Amino acid sequence: MPVLNIQRFAAVLAFALASGVVFSARADASERFRVLSWNAWGLPVASTNLEARMAALPDAIAKLDPDVVLLQEIWAESDGLNIQRGLQRRGYHYASHLAHTQYGMTGLFTASKRPLKNIGFLPFASGRIGHSIWHLEWIASKGIGSFLVQTPLGEVELQNTHLQAQYDTDSYDAERLSQASEILLMHQDWSLPLILGGDFNSGAEELPRRALLDLDELQDTTPSANPDTIYVRSGSRIRVRVIETRQALTEPVRLENGVTTLLSDHPAVLVDLELSACTDCGRAAFSDTGLREATRSALVTAADITPGRVAWALGAAASLLALIASFFRRARDLRGRSFRLRLFRRTSLALLATGFVWTAYLGFFYYPARAKALRLVARELALPKAP
Repeated sequence: MPVLNIQRFAAVLAFALASGVVFSARADASERFRVLSWNAWGLPVASTNLEARMAALPDAIAKLDPDVVLLQEIWAESDGLNIQRGLQRRGYHYASHLAHTQYGMTGLFTASKRPLKNIGFLPFASGRIGHSIWHLEWIASKGIGSFLVQTPLGEVELQNTHLQAQYDTDSYDAERLSQASEILLMHQDWSLPLILGGDFNSGAEELPRRALLDLDELQDTTPSANPDTIYVRSGSRIRVRVIETRQALTEPVRLENGVTTLLSDHPAVLVDLELSACTDCGRAAFSDTGLREATRSALVTAADITPGRVAWALGAAASLLALIASFFRRARDLRGRSFRLRLFRRTSLALLATGFVWTAYLGFFYYPARAKALRLVARELALPKAP
């Protein structure tokens, strides 16, 4: 064989061997990936030591060395900007604060050491309006922020959310279940691995968390009564394996204002994952159609009680209106009475008027809008599941 042909054959053989080594190394490639989810309690006025706590967040987060940070309740744009600047100095060069969207405030803040692409924000159909004016959830827009984070193995879908909170005068159980259902209905693209973190305002044993776990084939990394957790799911080319999960940031720290306190009223959730390449990871096979029907049925039942609640609210509004009219008829008799009596009647009239406005709002607007949103999600759950 001529020398030139031998050299060419050797070169081709070396290239083939090298390619095989590279392909094998890529197929066996894996990397650690750490995710932090934390409700940081950034409520203006309501939360204590707000400015000092927000200033301490970047350093506390950086010490845990997560690759991705998912924060909730960062309401003020200025707080988000300060946290972003602090994290940038510590290596988190990519960040998104959904302080203001076309749907309203979200409080969702996401930061990453890796390149981060903002897909957008999708508001939930349920929970956009509050049962009572003092339920401050109505100020915000509940929904889910979606991103793509670039890793050496490829893109990973990242989602940050905060479900409806609980209040004494109305449970909002149906709203949370509807919002969890909307999350699972979003996940139709199974090609990308998914990391979903946030404050779900429900424990692992409650139906909203179980629906996400069983219906959407996600893995709950922190199955406990605590409302905060991180869900994961493999994609078609990247497998996600949970290595370790733990609570973090549970100890008091000394703030710059001299106060020693917890940084938030929620512990953080810290999860170590292993991302590994695979040719066809396949999908989990534990989808529970019975639970899907139970979820749909619960939403329909919650919507079906609307006529009774509307009747109660409008009946209460009519009764209060009648009392207000009676007060007005007797107003002419107040001139000769004492100041205390006049003040009492005026205060009573103001309370009756407030009650009338509230019950009329419930009957004419809140309950019908709530039922419409619940039925919308229930109809989508009734559709065949995507293959």
